[in-house]
Order: sequence, then structure tokens, then C-alpha cells
Amino acid sequence: MINKPNRQQTETQINMRAWEDPAFKKKLNEQPREALKAMGMSKIPTNLNIRIVEEEENQWIIRLYNRPANFKKMSSAELEKVASGDIQDAKCCPKSPKS
Repeated sequence: MINKPNRQQTETQINMRAWEDPAFKKKLNEQPREALKAMGMSKIPTNLNIRIVEEEENQWIIRLYNRPANFKKMSSAELEKVASGDIQDAKCCPKSPKS
């Protein structure tokens, strides 16, 4: 069985590539979908909105995830997986409606 990389691993690969290759970084900012496809990510859903934000010195960008609709029924371990962005392992977590 082949393990798929999780979000953190994927973002690490993207960062490393952007640091090493200025042309890739430029394409990532201008055409993120095409840049990611060039990295071998061929199954990007067409309805996925990709937004590139570069954290600068003296800046902290905090990513907030959608709260699972059933978050009160989830264990701390399950919630931690969702909060860390490891959505792939938290199959129990449908998105809650936006309010």
C-alpha cells in the first residue's frame, strides 16, 4: 500500500521547490494550478480554490479550518487531526455550513 503524503508533507515539498527554483515560485504565484501539476499533482479538483500566501518576516499567517459539523461528538485526537490540517485521516468530519 502506498501512503499518500499529508498536507504538511505536500506543503513542505512545495516550499522546498519554491526556494530552490525562482521560476517555479513565480509560476506558483501566477498560475498555481499549473505549477502544482508540474510537480506531479495531476488530480487537483477543478472546484478547488488555490490561494498562495507568502509569509513575510515579522508576520504570522494562521490558517483556520472549517469547524466540523459534528465537532462536539469527536474525540480530542480526531479534533487535533482536523485542526492540524490532516483532514485525510479525519473521515468523520463533514464541513459545517457557513454562518
